[in-house]
Amino acid sequence: HATEPISEMFRLVRNNIQFMVSGSEKNVILITSSISGEGKTFIASNLALSFALTGKRTLVIGADIRRPVLAKNFNKNNSRGLTSYLAGQETDIESMVSVSDVCDSLYVLPAGPIPPNPNELLLNGRFKDLIEDVKTKYDYVIVDSAPIGVVSDTILISQYSDLQLFVLRADYSTHRSLKIAHQAIDSGRLRSCALVLNGVNVNINSYSYRRYGR
Repeated sequence: HATEPISEMFRLVRNNIQFMVSGSEKNVILITSSISGEGKTFIASNLALSFALTGKRTLVIGADIRRPVLAKNFNKNNSRGLTSYLAGQETDIESMVSVSDVCDSLYVLPAGPIPPNPNELLLNGRFKDLIEDVKTKYDYVIVDSAPIGVVSDTILISQYSDLQLFVLRADYSTHRSLKIAHQAIDSGRLRSCALVLNGVNVNINSYSYRRYGR
């Protein structure tokens, strides 16, 4: 989990999000990026933990169903999860949710087995049903989704989120990554989107405001 000063940065992100999604009915936050390696699962996991540490019941969902890594990050079994529910193999969502080992207010729903037909599963209507169910049971729902520059999965489910965080990584993301973000926002595919720059070295001399807000 995040340690200082990283945890302070997540508190700042958390506080900004609370301003952006104020209201009890706006609590679903989707995390995406342009390509793999920009840190979206890291952001999703630690943001969820940051909310949970304030006592808020927080659920993090592994929705990157083609490359599921969320379960591994939390030392959870990925044999059952989101795809099991989407495929109709499981009907009890809560039976697949488990409390994390790091905070008793943080809950994890793994992605589940990799399906042969991810787009069809995300389009069958059951993802909407799942979100409508869990958003009434948890204070915050964090959705770790797929990179939108690689597959269309995230675009299919972004409409069920209240806020989308697009993760870019310093010294890794390219101009194309930023272009993908702008295109998704300008086209309305990401309706309420904020950018998160991951991996910034706050200790370098050129970052003159590195101590601001501490």
